Amino acid sequence: MQKSVVNNKPNGDEKFNRIRRTILVRVLLLPFIILLIICGTLIYYLATNIYDHVGTELVIVTEDHRRLIEQFFVERVSDLQFIAASVSLSTITDDHRLDSYLKRLRLKSEAFSDLGVFDVEGNHLAYVGPYDLAGRNYSDTEWFQATQHRQVYISDVFLGFRQTPHFIVVVKKQEGAVPWYLRATIDMRYFNSLVEDIRIGESGEAYLVNQTGIFQTKSRSGARLMADDPDFHLYPKDKTRVTPFLERGASGNRYFYTIGYLEPTGWRLVIRQKTSDVFFPLIKAVIIASLLVLIGGALVVLIAFYLSTNVASRLTLAEAEKREMGSQLIMAGKLAEIGEMSAGMAHEINNPLQIMAMEFTMINDVFADYSDGRPFDDTDRKTILDSIEQIGLQINRCRDITHGLLKFSRKSELHLQPINIPSLIEDSIQMVVHQAQLQGVNINRHIDQHLPVVHSDTEQLRQVLVNLLNNAIYAVQEKNDGMIDVSVKNADDSVRIEVRDNGCGINRENLEKIFMPFFTTKPVGKGTGLGLSTCYGIIERLGGTLSVKSEPEEGSAFTLSLPLLSGADKQGRK
Repeated sequence: MQKSVVNNKPNGDEKFNRIRRTILVRVLLLPFIILLIICGTLIYYLATNIYDHVGTELVIVTEDHRRLIEQFFVERVSDLQFIAASVSLSTITDDHRLDSYLKRLRLKSEAFSDLGVFDVEGNHLAYVGPYDLAGRNYSDTEWFQATQHRQVYISDVFLGFRQTPHFIVVVKKQEGAVPWYLRATIDMRYFNSLVEDIRIGESGEAYLVNQTGIFQTKSRSGARLMADDPDFHLYPKDKTRVTPFLERGASGNRYFYTIGYLEPTGWRLVIRQKTSDVFFPLIKAVIIASLLVLIGGALVVLIAFYLSTNVASRLTLAEAEKREMGSQLIMAGKLAEIGEMSAGMAHEINNPLQIMAMEFTMINDVFADYSDGRPFDDTDRKTILDSIEQIGLQINRCRDITHGLLKFSRKSELHLQPINIPSLIEDSIQMVVHQAQLQGVNINRHIDQHLPVVHSDTEQLRQVLVNLLNNAIYAVQEKNDGMIDVSVKNADDSVRIEVRDNGCGINRENLEKIFMPFFTTKPVGKGTGLGLSTCYGIIERLGGTLSVKSEPEEGSAFTLSLPLLSGADKQGRK
């Protein structure tokens, strides 16, 4: 007994969920990708614009501040040079005179904290200021040795005798053959305020470092005077222009830097701002855009889910209705075949009925001869037994005919199972062979007996074969030498069944419409136009193909190709 193969078709809920999922993916995925691309592009251009804007702004600020600091140095040097040029060494060493000069300088700028005069030996000849420095010798100090070869010298920040961070401005005065020096100390608090007088955002700061990376001013982030700048190695060496760049500092924070070179001292003006502060508008815009995308996306998903559920329900219902209509069409095709076969079937059943009637009459005649009650002789007894046996044979014959007809007409769902193709073809031929004999049509068989097993639906294949055979019989019934050839062979991954006749053929204009529902070339009352369209739908449903070749008056050949695995099985095994 053959076991049926389980049909792996999805149930209604699975199909509904699959359709809804497919709709959601197609409706949402592409727009979502496009939205991400648009948002990414906008964010990129916004970030680039902010970077350029902030960079331009900081470069301008740095350039302006650098000029301001350089102007400060130039003015302080000019002040000292003016005093040195207007007096002699003997005059300026008078403490009262030196004090009056310091007061004049402070009236012009509060940057000066003290003033001193030195001879060529480094002796502090005169001093006015808060420290007791007069009379000290500075010949061994770095700043004094540096002034021997310069007219103007501005020192780095150092401690000196006062042990307090400060820097000095020194101008050299050549009086005859002997030079002397006028030195002023710059007030660090004043100078720091001048440098730090920049407020850019919440984290922007400005500070100065010398040529070896030592802080010359304090920074807003807490850097100490005369401490090493851990980020000095990041600074470019360009002395001609202000250079902006993004880099991670030693503190771990990322900064937007702009570096400007100070000509009088060789120091570098550093202005930097945390990138979180720089790109705060971008971050804010991204957060707002993300919220809008999330909220809008959630609304779109909800709407799409609702719409996809509705569409999926409609499609599932339409699919169910389509399957039902397909089943009804197949059943209608069967009924049409039964109608066309009814005459032959009636004649087929009439023969055994006549035989049974004759045997029944013979039995009655025998019983009439023995109406007087005498016992049957052996010859009459054998006659009665033979008649009863013949009646039984004819009853079985009628039963087989009616069972075949009932089996053919039964409504069935798709039921896949291993099929013996030669046996199925023989059964199908037997259903039409009597009709063919009545029309004088010969049916020839060319069947390869070594065929692989095909998994398909037996009843629906039988319906297709019977329809093709009936059509072939109709096509050759007018010919004296009507012939139908049924051939079966293995073709790689499929089994091909061909039903060929030498009948009237099909016109070229009708050939393209032959599988359309309700199209028929038979006269009115002879055909419904459902047979071939139903056959085409059945074979397509089983994963195969049905094709036709025909020439008028030369006959037709219908080729049915069945895969070794049905379409339903292929889907189930994926």
